[in-house]
Amino acid sequence: MNTVENSPSFKRRTLLSAAVSLLFVSGKTFAADSSAGKAMLAMAPIAKKEPVTDTYWGMQIVDPYRWMEQKPASTEWTTWLKEQNNYTRVALEALPAKASFMKSLETYTKAVDTLGFIQSAGDKLFISKRVIGSQVIALFVRDGGGKERLLFDPSVGVEAGKPTRTMDYAMPSPSGDYVAYGVSEGGSEITTSYILNVSTGDTTEVSRIFSRGTGWTADSKGFFYYRLRADAVPGTLEFGKGGSCWLHRIDQAGKQAGKDVELFRSGEGPDFEEIEDDQPHLASAPHSKWVLASHVCNGNEIASLYVCRYDDLLKGSPAWRKVANRKDGVLQAKLVGDDIYVLANGRADRGEMHKLSAQNGKIDASTKVISQGSFVINEFITAKDGVYVRTFEHGVSGLMRLSAKGKLDKINMPMQGSVWSLATNPDHTGLWYLIDDLTTPATSYHLDGKMLTSTSVELVKAPPYSTKNFLTTRTSVSVRDGTKVPVEILLRKDTQRDGHRPVLLIAYGSYGSILDPGYNSSMLSLLDAGGLVVYAHVRGGGELGDDWHRAGQKATKPNTWRDAIDVAEFLIKEKWTSIKQVALWGTSAGGIMVGRAMTERPDLFGAAIGEVGAFNTLRFELTSNGPGNDVEFGTVKKEDEFHALLAMDSYHAVRDGVKYPATLLLTGANDLRVEPWQIGKFAARLQEANAASTPILLRVDYDSGHFATSRKYAMEKYADIFSFVVNFCNTTSARS
Repeated sequence: MNTVENSPSFKRRTLLSAAVSLLFVSGKTFAADSSAGKAMLAMAPIAKKEPVTDTYWGMQIVDPYRWMEQKPASTEWTTWLKEQNNYTRVALEALPAKASFMKSLETYTKAVDTLGFIQSAGDKLFISKRVIGSQVIALFVRDGGGKERLLFDPSVGVEAGKPTRTMDYAMPSPSGDYVAYGVSEGGSEITTSYILNVSTGDTTEVSRIFSRGTGWTADSKGFFYYRLRADAVPGTLEFGKGGSCWLHRIDQAGKQAGKDVELFRSGEGPDFEEIEDDQPHLASAPHSKWVLASHVCNGNEIASLYVCRYDDLLKGSPAWRKVANRKDGVLQAKLVGDDIYVLANGRADRGEMHKLSAQNGKIDASTKVISQGSFVINEFITAKDGVYVRTFEHGVSGLMRLSAKGKLDKINMPMQGSVWSLATNPDHTGLWYLIDDLTTPATSYHLDGKMLTSTSVELVKAPPYSTKNFLTTRTSVSVRDGTKVPVEILLRKDTQRDGHRPVLLIAYGSYGSILDPGYNSSMLSLLDAGGLVVYAHVRGGGELGDDWHRAGQKATKPNTWRDAIDVAEFLIKEKWTSIKQVALWGTSAGGIMVGRAMTERPDLFGAAIGEVGAFNTLRFELTSNGPGNDVEFGTVKKEDEFHALLAMDSYHAVRDGVKYPATLLLTGANDLRVEPWQIGKFAARLQEANAASTPILLRVDYDSGHFATSRKYAMEKYADIFSFVVNFCNTTSARS
């Protein structure tokens, strides 16, 4: 009888568990050349090699694991991935600190409400949050009187063992009578959209095809949404192409009124500038007879901006007028009556605000209402009393208001930290916002539009523990070319600078995005274990403006990972830690940073954490999420950009016979943004090439995609990462 105990997989796990137990006796790490280390490494599932040679611009590139990219996924790939995860699970569960981290994380995350966003509409306040005892973010509403009730919980009705359901977006109508929202399963982000009647709780399905809301009509009787083609197949190169914006009309009960109408398509509009990743959007605003249309690239850059009258759009004869093109660098645009407010960085590196007529205005010097300052402008929102602007400077957020009369006021903040989730109502004065810091949980505030003073409003319960024992130190590090890179160090107040601390160094550096971390209760567990958490604002991000972004883009991308290397060396020099006690963590496009830093300086780091990372950039433009990313990283179709892509490709940077740091690579099985084979190929190449007895582990979450789907999965991820860091960046001063 082929019992479980006699099966090859069971025997393999038993042998592996025995080998691992030897490795972690008394908290010891893998010892180079030890029999236990060799036994452990021998258990790693071996990936077959089927080399494929490509020729780019006269250069031959050998790709030994191309077979992993096969579509649809082969049985051999899925089997290897599961074996890798089984191997990784045994190794991680054997880490001595794993149990203590699970206990600590339970303390810091279970009895805590977690805020998502706040939105104001009509006389209601909509709040997304994960409440104590829940695993996922749910949607709540507070009516005018302040009474709060649950509107939608994606976990309700999900059977045990089924994929986790998550709420991907929620958009209340201007009246506050309805909410459009989207739900996906297993972290896939393949969203089904719905409309919920706030008073009755009735729900109407809008689209089962991958969709995202873009806005409501001014009268709250229609909802604009972006939708992929009906024949779009996830994982294919054509998946994200050819989408369009549709209008879903509703009657007084919130039910569908007539068939949905396709209004704005990919490539539509006069003087269209060709882009591969063309996501058309439509948006209107209360008290406005206009509608804005845009073509979005890379998920956040507005390549083209148009305006027309809403009535003409409904009649099928929109007279689109182009307001801005790619060179204007538009980041945001909003309608206020007959005017359009625009945030752009095409003429100003750190951003400037413009106000122009929807009838005939275009962005020029005469339309500027807020000039570039020492700060970066990264968001704005409109209210009855003016435009509220969020700024970012020296790692700290600020707020300003441009009044309806054109006066610019700086707002005094209740604390220093990160401001997020701005919420206004076009019929009300003032602003709702959330603010936190690395060591201070989020607090919600309402800003009085007349007095410009903020009052805290309790939307979630305060944590049942104090964070007074933790603090944040802000500094800047001079890197090799003299550039100063902003850095934040999170630590316990009783931490001694003795050079014997495990450090988790986190960086990103892509798309001009600001690494604005804010409070994460999970990080406190690592601090309690004697570690430090460091955020490095490396080039490629937007912390210091668009110049900072361009300094880590395409040919200048090496600045991104070399900034991280130089920050690590600074931490060692300043006695925060020692060589081999720094763990580097990069996520998504931050995979370029961590992958290339560890391959360029494998001697420096004790551990590397690569989460859903883009490790094979030469092949990224061929993924379903790849088209359009040539703007950020480059394309192999151009010789200079091919060389830039090769330079940032971690997979091809791996060299045989090199001793690499202990490496934990993470992927979500349902990830459409960075497909799992990107991580799998890097893992296989490292396992093949590594001359050290340090492990190369590939962790797979089968109920997640690019993001964790629940508190449980997030907690398990942090416990794995923290115990891995403490083990391989071991320190004599770590607390038990």
